[in-house]
This record gives sequence, structure tokens and C-alpha cells, in this order.
Amino acid sequence: MDFQPKISIILLNYNNKEYIFNCIESIKKSNYTNYEIIVVDNGSTDGSPERIEKELPDIKIIKLGKNLGFCKANNIGIENSTGEAYFILNNDTIVHPDLLKILSQELFSSSEIGIVGPKIYYMDEPKKVWFAGGVIDWKKAKTIDWKSAKTSVVGKDQMDNELNNDIKKEVDYITGCALMIKKEVVEKIGKMWEVFFIYYDDLEWSIRAKKAGYKVIYVPFGGVWHAKSVTVSRFYWDDLKLKLKKTKFYQKPFIAIQVFNRWLFQYMLGRRFRFYRNKFLFSMRHAPWKYKLKFLLIFLLKDTPELIWYIVFNIPKTLMKQRIK
Repeated sequence: MDFQPKISIILLNYNNKEYIFNCIESIKKSNYTNYEIIVVDNGSTDGSPERIEKELPDIKIIKLGKNLGFCKANNIGIENSTGEAYFILNNDTIVHPDLLKILSQELFSSSEIGIVGPKIYYMDEPKKVWFAGGVIDWKKAKTIDWKSAKTSVVGKDQMDNELNNDIKKEVDYITGCALMIKKEVVEKIGKMWEVFFIYYDDLEWSIRAKKAGYKVIYVPFGGVWHAKSVTVSRFYWDDLKLKLKKTKFYQKPFIAIQVFNRWLFQYMLGRRFRFYRNKFLFSMRHAPWKYKLKFLLIFLLKDTPELIWYIVFNIPKTLMKQRIK
């Protein structure tokens, strides 16, 4: 195909220098030429934004100064993009040289298609599937896990040759790890819902696109390898652990308190609470009316007790096992 619409690749960064440069290097090996890379830095302290400015002057970098979350940062990236489509890509990924070409061809093959996404593998197990399309089952309204809630990821943890019906198809959502969306779709449905901060953003965006009449398409091309949850773990406390190692002995107690507070209140409590809250917001906003009452009953009678159990019993149990190495 001679037509190559410009793709704006948006990478969020937070203290992830050992991954983001590998990601950018893999993008630059692409056989698709009409793209721009925009790095939105959420307040990194590891020197990665300065290194990008110095070594990669062709890349646009936006330094936010603090962590504004996945949704807000991506929206800022979109506002500073010039492409006909936006490719939201985790920076802890490696992409295949054909990825941009294959996704863009599919995205612009029909005016009905609004979002596309590829098959994604684990970084450390290159043939093990992390994502092969997303499904939402409103009827069951069952919580599969805190992150996905009533959703399921097709093919997760299966080997590539074990997947059944691994074909191009319409799905309920595409993961925000590697999601390509047309500019016209964003202009019609709006950017990511910033209330979420993180989690459920990709589901909500996909559902909005479908409600606006667009198709959300899974492309069975395994063009992404993902190092799972690297940025999330760094945001919560890895940087403080590193700081603890570098401080003098008489400062360590104060840094240890910071580590503990971030681990407890941001990671253990904050992360779980966001899953819990965002599940409620997402479901109340998009669940069909005939399933809303069922969802509310499950949410109150199952999910809420599970959250309380987690706070009262699981956190103390985990705390006793926690070690700062």
C-alpha cells in the first residue's frame, strides 16, 4: 500500500531508561516511515528524559514534572501530536519491524474501523501470549481479577501454537499496552477519561468507540513483546528502594519510612482501591441497564467484602513477608 498515514507513537516514561531506549530502537527499525515518536515523561528522576533529549533529538519529549497518571499523560501526548492516528504504546515493549505497517493498513482499510491492536507476547517468554483480544461478559458480571473485573483476555498465558480461532476479528476492547486509534475517532468520542488515572482506561475508550459506531479490531500479528508491569512497580516504590541503598546509614530510617508509606498507601491500598473504584465507574457508565442491578449486588456483596478482607488480612500478611533488599 503506497498510502502511509502519519502515525503518532506516544510513549509514557517513568524511570524506565533501560526499557524505553530498547523500545525506541525497535520502533526505528520499522519498515514504516511516516511516524513521529512523542515521549511524555511523568516526572522521572533517573536521567532518562535528559538522555533522550541529548541522544535522540528527533524525538519530541514532554516533561510533566510529576506523575499525572496514564490517562492524563497520554491525553497530553495526543494534544501534542500531528498524526492521523495515535499509537498508545507501553515503553516496556519491543515491536516488530512490520507492526506499524500492518496495524495502519488494517486501521485505514475501512471507515468503520476505529481502533486496532495486535497480539502481544511476554518479553521473557517470546512465544507465550499476554493478549489476543479483550472480551467483556456483562451477563456473568463475574470478577476474574482486580484489574480485569468482568473482562477476560483471550489467550492469556497460552503458547502461540495453542490458540484457537486466532484470526482477525472484532473484539470488545484493545489493551492500552498497544492500541492504535484514528484521530477522527478521538475527535468524535473524546480523549481518555482522566477520572480513572490508570486502569480501565483502555476498556472505557474502546466501549465509547463502539457506541459511536466504530469497530474495534484485533489483528493476529504477534508484533509486540511486553515486560509486564515494569512501570507500575517503579512508580510505587522501586525508585525509593534504590534511594535507600544510596543513602548514608543515619538517613536510612527516614527513607525506609518513605518506602513503607509508598508501598502501603500507594501500592497495596491505592492500586487496589483504583481497581475497585474504576470497576464501579466503568460499569455504571457502560453496563447495559438490564445488568446494572446484578452488577451492583455483586459489587456490594462480593467485591466490597473482598476489598475489606484484603485490607484487614492480606496486607498484614504481606507486610510480614516484605523485605527490602
